[in-house]
Amino acid sequence: ENEFQRQLLDASVEEAEAERKKIAGNIHDDVGMTLNVIKLNFTKIKRNIGNTDLTLKLIEDNQTILEDSISTLRAISHDLMPPTLSMLGFVKGLKELCRQMDLSGLVKVEYQSNDVKVTFNKKNELQLYRLIKELLNNIVKHSGATSIKLDTSIQQGKLITAIYHNGQGISNDMIRELIEAGKGIGLKSIQSRAQLTSSDLQYLNGAETEPKIVLKTPIYDGKN
Repeated sequence: ENEFQRQLLDASVEEAEAERKKIAGNIHDDVGMTLNVIKLNFTKIKRNIGNTDLTLKLIEDNQTILEDSISTLRAISHDLMPPTLSMLGFVKGLKELCRQMDLSGLVKVEYQSNDVKVTFNKKNELQLYRLIKELLNNIVKHSGATSIKLDTSIQQGKLITAIYHNGQGISNDMIRELIEAGKGIGLKSIQSRAQLTSSDLQYLNGAETEPKIVLKTPIYDGKN
């Protein structure tokens, strides 16, 4: 048990470091490079101040590059904090996530919110959102499912997130074996997020009419 907990902690640290490297890499490779090009273009403008045609072309180029950089920064920002989640809240954030996945054409995704209204602190809200997103992405990547249904409800002070799909399921024992064997960094990340949000995560390899995954998360009570 202690070894399993250590692996989950290691996975959490590895994931945080990977996210930092990803952000740093995106800023360096995309934004840093384009800013250097803009700087070079301004140097050319100074050297050719009397050449109106060249100056106008360089200014237009810089405007295009700046617009691309703004789009890149917006994408990085959205990755850190999805705008729908921050502006409209958890349930509408999930609804938008499912809508985007459905529009991708890779799989049919349906969300049944049951008019759930929940409040989490911002840290837990983001972690839970990312946890559910990772679960959905794993289903798309590994289960062979063509249809997914996400259902949320409230029972006994907890948000119950049930995920149905028509692909290959997996059991709790199989998940544990994969993690203990050092396989599936994504699975470790999911388990770590479940712990961070005090969620009970169960994988159920049952019939298609039954949920394949059930997540039970305590609702904000003014203390968490």
